[in-house]
Amino acid sequence: MEEKLLIVKIVTAEKFKNYQGFDLANFDQHDVHTYKIQRTETYDVFKKNISQTFNLPLNQIRFWVLVYRQNKTIRPDIPIPESYSNKSMEEIRVKMIPRHNEMKLYIEKTEEIDKRSGKTWFPSFERDRNIIVFLKYFDPDKQTFEGLGHLYVKWSDKVGDYANILRKRKNLSPKTPLKIYEEVKPNMIDEMDFKYTFKLLEIQNGDIICFQKVLSCNEIKWHIENNRIYDIPTFYGSIASSTVTVNVVTAKHFKKHQGFDLVNFVKPPLSKIYSYKILTNTNYDTFKENLSRFFNIPSEQMRFWIFIKRQNQTFRLDFPIPESYFKKSMKEIREEMVPRMTDLKLYMEVADKKINDKIWFPSIERNENMIVFLKYFDPDTQTLEGLGHFYVRMSDKLEDYTHVFYKSKKLPLDIPLKIYEEIKPNMIEEMNLKYTFSRLGIQNGDIICFQKALIDEQIIEYTESGRIYSIPQFYESLNLLTVVSFKPEWQDWFEFGLILSKKSTCNQVIDAVALHLNVNPFRIQFTNTSPIFDAPNQTFNQGFLVAPTIYYEILDANMVESNPERPKFFKIIWLGNTVKDEEIIDIHLHKDAIISEIIKEILGKVTLSSPDAKIRLYEVMNHKIQKEYEESELIGKIDEFMTLYAEEISQDELFANPKDRIIQVYHFTNDPMQTHGIPFKFVIKNGETFTDIKIRLQLRLGMNKTEFAKIRIAIVSEFAYNKPKYLKNDGIILSKMKLSNTNYLGLDHVDETESKEKITYIRS
Repeated sequence: MEEKLLIVKIVTAEKFKNYQGFDLANFDQHDVHTYKIQRTETYDVFKKNISQTFNLPLNQIRFWVLVYRQNKTIRPDIPIPESYSNKSMEEIRVKMIPRHNEMKLYIEKTEEIDKRSGKTWFPSFERDRNIIVFLKYFDPDKQTFEGLGHLYVKWSDKVGDYANILRKRKNLSPKTPLKIYEEVKPNMIDEMDFKYTFKLLEIQNGDIICFQKVLSCNEIKWHIENNRIYDIPTFYGSIASSTVTVNVVTAKHFKKHQGFDLVNFVKPPLSKIYSYKILTNTNYDTFKENLSRFFNIPSEQMRFWIFIKRQNQTFRLDFPIPESYFKKSMKEIREEMVPRMTDLKLYMEVADKKINDKIWFPSIERNENMIVFLKYFDPDTQTLEGLGHFYVRMSDKLEDYTHVFYKSKKLPLDIPLKIYEEIKPNMIEEMNLKYTFSRLGIQNGDIICFQKALIDEQIIEYTESGRIYSIPQFYESLNLLTVVSFKPEWQDWFEFGLILSKKSTCNQVIDAVALHLNVNPFRIQFTNTSPIFDAPNQTFNQGFLVAPTIYYEILDANMVESNPERPKFFKIIWLGNTVKDEEIIDIHLHKDAIISEIIKEILGKVTLSSPDAKIRLYEVMNHKIQKEYEESELIGKIDEFMTLYAEEISQDELFANPKDRIIQVYHFTNDPMQTHGIPFKFVIKNGETFTDIKIRLQLRLGMNKTEFAKIRIAIVSEFAYNKPKYLKNDGIILSKMKLSNTNYLGLDHVDETESKEKITYIRS
């Protein structure tokens, strides 16, 4: 049932007004309104419900989707289009923020018609280059921030043009001198020059502008003498020092983890866990209640264990936070239980039912019950699976618990098992079934791994195929993985981490970076001054692996073109008999090659309907065909990042008579500007009825009758001000209509592929 619900968190202007931290709100605290809705609930229904909840007119609110930026801030990015009214909230999540499991929204409300347009309630941020920014005012007297809502600015305007608007927001006199800052990220609060335009300062939707009165020298001196904060950057610094980071691990995180311990805290790319920044004075009871609401689990059924770093460098559970600590602050708990750690790492234990109808969790006071975690290795899938935890008594033998192992993977009881303890990365020891847990030295948080015992023939089979057959082997292979940090030479790009084999070659690393950044691998250049690789075709330099960080830059496309040694790289999407059949073909050719050479490469990788068949290559932008290439054209003129399609030219087109008409077909939803899908060429045969045209269209689209019935077909003009002319009469003869070269055949329907995972077959 829980998977059918979508968590939606909404921040309002009222919540923003009193918020004293970074961004618009702390989404892990009470600074937002949290709702759990059906994933199938449409945006229209959701909006009506929120409108009623907040008693706001329906047409005077819109919702902005917040996204996580590369600098770890979370800001409004784009409003949910009104054209999405019939889409489900889950479809919108997948479309707009596919990497987020929940939706975070800002509710924008207005009380008057937009003065610029005179028609709509909200400014058009796309056409007029209007940017929505948020305002915070710092009051040195009160030592607080005040959120003053949002403001629309134009890119071409200067910061100083809005000084009077800021003064009015706080009822300051027109001559009050101001200092204005941008809240870039927690450790970067930049003062804004009044003479610079917002475009020059790279202001974008959701940015936060903070301002304050300029203090005199005497006022600054008084604040310093009284240990008071006198400016915005210092206030932000005080906020940073008053929070503590709490990382929470769940059974779901453990289940998916493919490494040592329960998760990987040291190298974040290996584990995505819940991470919260909370005020240090937040007490344990409040923290627990907040997570209870977030996970929808009664607080009495949750228990939080502290992770510690053992002497062997592993992170394991040590002791649960006592319920008697419910009034202690999280800072006090950290200082008392893990004084050497700067943050809190917790495991969330969840109980399904009471033990003997009395208590939710086993007592661990006298070290009788130990919490142990279980992993299963499957040599067929070459994966490790976390199977949760169970409790053992120290006086019991390991063999007393093998039924737990069999049950956890639903294995037949007659299959022999091999059982190991994961002590540390280079120490995976087989366990003796006859030994007690006390003799085995088991303690809270230890990890036991098991697999089916293999016969010699199976081991030989796995070995010959180059596959891992045992748990010790699997852990040994993990030692070959490392997380490499990549940092940009210039600020245009961003930092990221990749999990790579220590045996990776330079070309393999470049390919991995290219895939991550979605750029041509030939544009990537590493700029480290010390050697990364012993040679271009060899693996990482051992000295580099001590602290693997690579500095990179992305060469300008023109620089790449000027290098005659660098080939052109293309990803071409090959369309089959229907536009649903897609294959990706990778092609590398010298820039002096011509289109016919691309076609020759394609011909070697696909099967055509006949020896006389021909191929068309065309580029697509915004889901419309922009250009069809001639075979004699140079490929050097093609942008490598343009979307290119290739298809077999249909027999209808090859043998079209002079009165037939070839027209471009494209997809849209309601508004012809809301394009989607794959465009294609189509023949309108002379004298053919609309009924027959629809039959051929359905075949080309690869749709069944139910899918095709949802499509409305229209004649669409290239010019946006002309409305689509929908075709409703099946007896109409399209060839008799006066169609110009600026007309398209438009297919108006919902993009059914938005929330579905696409599968393509790669040929390289």
